[in-house]
Amino acid sequence: MALMATGATFRLFVYGTLKRGGVRHFVLADQRYLGPARTLPRYALYDLGAYPALVRADDGQAIEGELYEVAGSLRGELDRVEGAPGWFDLAPIDLEGQDVPVFAYFYQRAPAGGRLTAGRWDNDPVREAGDDD
Repeated sequence: MALMATGATFRLFVYGTLKRGGVRHFVLADQRYLGPARTLPRYALYDLGAYPALVRADDGQAIEGELYEVAGSLRGELDRVEGAPGWFDLAPIDLEGQDVPVFAYFYQRAPAGGRLTAGRWDNDPVREAGDDD
């Protein structure tokens, strides 16, 4: 499913550094926050240290995050910040209770981190600052 024209809005599910409190949230700071959201149990979330990686998984689980209504004009900036399409790519995602299309950034490489069994990644200011102490 393709995104709408750049003048339209789209719904974006975020689960990592784009969430409130995250180092990349500045991109979404002026966008409409729709509230907490949860995926259907079709995905896996990996902790890659400074950020998480969302992938589709046959043995998936529900992933917790936030839902935003985003201006289509931000697509280029979001792609740049998320390293699309090389690292992450925007694609449809299935959320609980949503009957309109929702998109998320999916990791495009083999995850080399540990799978998060809680289905949630919390922004950690120490981790984001690169402080390994």
